[in-house]
Amino acid sequence: MQQIIISQKGLLQVDATNQQLHDALQDTQSIVWLDIQSGKNLAKYIGLLSNEFQLLPLTIESMQEEKERAKLVGYHHYFYLVVHSLNFNGDAVEADTPKLDIIFGKNFLITSHQQELDWLSDFHKTVREDESEDNIVHLGVPRLLHAILDTMVDGYFPVLDDIDDVVDDLENSTVEQADNEVQTRIFRMKRILVQMRRVISPQVEVSSSLITRTGDFIPTEVEPYFSDVHDHLIRTFEVIDSYRDLMSGLLDVYLTTVSNRQNEIMKQLALISTIFLPITFITGVFGQNFAHSPQVEFDSGWNFWIVLLVMILLSLGQIWYFRHRQWI
Repeated sequence: MQQIIISQKGLLQVDATNQQLHDALQDTQSIVWLDIQSGKNLAKYIGLLSNEFQLLPLTIESMQEEKERAKLVGYHHYFYLVVHSLNFNGDAVEADTPKLDIIFGKNFLITSHQQELDWLSDFHKTVREDESEDNIVHLGVPRLLHAILDTMVDGYFPVLDDIDDVVDDLENSTVEQADNEVQTRIFRMKRILVQMRRVISPQVEVSSSLITRTGDFIPTEVEPYFSDVHDHLIRTFEVIDSYRDLMSGLLDVYLTTVSNRQNEIMKQLALISTIFLPITFITGVFGQNFAHSPQVEFDSGWNFWIVLLVMILLSLGQIWYFRHRQWI
């Protein structure tokens, strides 16, 4: 699925045809935005990308890669940018970092993604419905590029809020429950945060490179906009890094809590064993299977009750002693 928006002579054309795209590309005063959702089949767009936009085969090959590190590559007449958005499901503790390919030149910008990006669809809809002179497409490719990146990065913060809720819940569960389910969720969150950190880290460098490596493509008056995106990415990276450290601390707390509970259980078992030890000794002594045993062969009927009373008193004495020492 492809969508073409053209800004030509101050007028906005939405759902433009390939012929209109061809004509607009020949006009240096026009701005073309081509959005492609290819699924896993970019092959049917190769002709359009190669012939109309003159993209190199290396760029098209990279666009077909599902997993790729964020980067900015400059070619003769365009730049190739790879960034990632963030998706997070707090209930299932699952995350996804779909890739977004952006190719931009003097009068065109291409966004390509294999799966639907909700934030990009909403942004696309807003642009299509804006009929004012301040439509972001009318303002040029640098401003359009910034608006797309800014919308994507702003979408990180609700994800961070959801992660914060999960982390708070894990903090409570780690102390109160400390079961296998909590351990599994901690490990999932650690894996997710590592994945997000691995994605965001190169994007911080890339956002800085958009200013330093694109020459005069990004005007001086637009550079502060990209600096703002860079600052937001740094903030996102720092928050994710702090969450990762917090999860490592939670794992230590979980292991300590489990160890304390095991020690408490072992203590209780040891006390029970200690209580039954003298009783077991007495019953073992008087239960020996000999032909002649003192106080057994000439039992008048009271020895059993006497021994039973002694065992009860021993047990009560031990319990009192353990409580006095605050062992139980």
